[in-house]
Amino acid sequence: MAIQNQIRRFLSIEKSIECVTEKIANCRWGNSSLAAILLCFLPVGTATAATKVMSLGDSLCASNIAALRSQVAHTKFGSAIDWVGTKKDGAYTDPDNECHGGWSAAQVLQQPKSNVRLPSWEKNPGGIRDWVQATKPDVVLIMLGTNDFFGSDARGDNTSGFLTKSLQGIIDDILLLRPNAKVIIASIPPFKWDIQKGADANQTKTTANAFLKQRVTKLSAQGKRIFFLDMHASILARSKQGDIFSSDGLHFNEQGNRFIAQEWTRALKTVLQRAQTPIIPTTSKNY
Repeated sequence: MAIQNQIRRFLSIEKSIECVTEKIANCRWGNSSLAAILLCFLPVGTATAATKVMSLGDSLCASNIAALRSQVAHTKFGSAIDWVGTKKDGAYTDPDNECHGGWSAAQVLQQPKSNVRLPSWEKNPGGIRDWVQATKPDVVLIMLGTNDFFGSDARGDNTSGFLTKSLQGIIDDILLLRPNAKVIIASIPPFKWDIQKGADANQTKTTANAFLKQRVTKLSAQGKRIFFLDMHASILARSKQGDIFSSDGLHFNEQGNRFIAQEWTRALKTVLQRAQTPIIPTTSKNY
């Protein structure tokens, strides 16, 4: 996106130069001619700064990169998006992201003095504060919390007991460092094995999702640019039409990833068009 904006600025300058040359060649030194020449120095087309968007999440985020970027690229606003992040994954034109496979919300936050163990495969990964300071996103798409329900020697501890505190800390850190950023946080998706008669039997997860919705509503009332996307409810509804999970019951298959990307794209479009409510409707539309 940076290259595209450079080209736009160059073309704008080039048009201005051509305009000046033509006016000088044909000018008559009167007030009207002088005004015409001065007007030529104004840019013919002002270049619009790219909107820096960070995808923040775990392996669900990483496996959705291709589908999401493909859908966003086909929207009217797609050419103005600059994906940012400290990671570079995949053979994409713009590979930047913040999708950390296997990470819990607690690990992303890394609350000082919390002694949260990081995944054993990480070297110098940083945390949410480092990533935001390094990339300065305008919009952050967050879907975290899945890995807080698992624990092992390699991945770290089960941190579901303080999941809501971790999610709240992540939100607060982003808004502290980027007070004018727009944050879209999605509810935590269900596990396939927890879905019973169209409902999620995981009470810890449903409690955390209810907390997220309430937190977003409260922060929005305080003037924060934060929005809630009920991905959990959308997935439950979509699952009634056919299986969208992969064989592990945790990740999503191709149809599922297309659906997740559609939901994110719809939410991003709504927020960029200055949504009037912090709760993004769950009804999907095709693009």
